[in-house]
Amino acid sequence: QKQIGLCSDDEDTVSMAMTVFDRLVSASMQSLAQVGRLEVGTESQVDRAKSTKSFLMAFFQEHEMHNVEGLDAYSACYGGTNALFSTVGWGQSEAWSGQYGVAVCSDPAVHPQPEALSGIGASAVGMLVGAEPVMAVEPERVSFIKQAW
Repeated sequence: QKQIGLCSDDEDTVSMAMTVFDRLVSASMQSLAQVGRLEVGTESQVDRAKSTKSFLMAFFQEHEMHNVEGLDAYSACYGGTNALFSTVGWGQSEAWSGQYGVAVCSDPAVHPQPEALSGIGASAVGMLVGAEPVMAVEPERVSFIKQAW
């Protein structure tokens, strides 16, 4: 491991997700009206009741946009992968509206055993999923999920 990123006390999975979503929309120069799905992958709940996606909907609320499908996937390191696969699946389904999907992966990864360096560190990434991809997701996929601690 060459680098590790940690967040400060005033950041959490929501603030990191909001930052990466805002940067993705700004960098892609897409209108929020072109987003039809928003999926979040994380392993950190904020208050055990409200999803991170609910907080991200504040960006759409300013434009009175409330019809954005998606949810949070809470699943350790696999949450982000699931968010991407789910968003791609939506784009390949009959439910696809022709709009873009966004997969946001965000986690401060604070674990009860901080001495395990491979299990800590903060990161966030946003991916725009659409009909004209820069990178293709192959139809054949393999997942590896194992219960271990």
